[in-house]
Amino acid sequence: MVSRDSKVQLAVVVATMALATLWVRFGTPGAVTSGLFVVACYVLLFAGSHVYLAARGDGGDVPVAARWRFVGLVSFAVVALLLGNTFGGVKLDGLALSKAVWAFVTVVFLAYVVYEARDGYRASRET
Repeated sequence: MVSRDSKVQLAVVVATMALATLWVRFGTPGAVTSGLFVVACYVLLFAGSHVYLAARGDGGDVPVAARWRFVGLVSFAVVALLLGNTFGGVKLDGLALSKAVWAFVTVVFLAYVVYEARDGYRASRET
């Protein structure tokens, strides 16, 4: 049996691919607009179903608050990595900005995993 999450994810992927097709056909490519389009596609593909289900208040197996935290993580990571790649040539005290951004995103991701694990453990102890 296909879960509700899977159905919503499939719909988001189809919608994103349709949007990408329309962009390629009718869009006005440029450095900034293409970058923003790529960011939007990544956020939609990775977090689109979570946004939809969380906005509806439909947690299912995943609590609504955890869905919003995941959306925040994906949005942060995509924007941070876009900025890191855009300004990758900039050096901060001999260290490339892109490496600093990758390191920061890694730390935030690990903190997120630890937080979610702790939150899941606490939720399991309550029941």
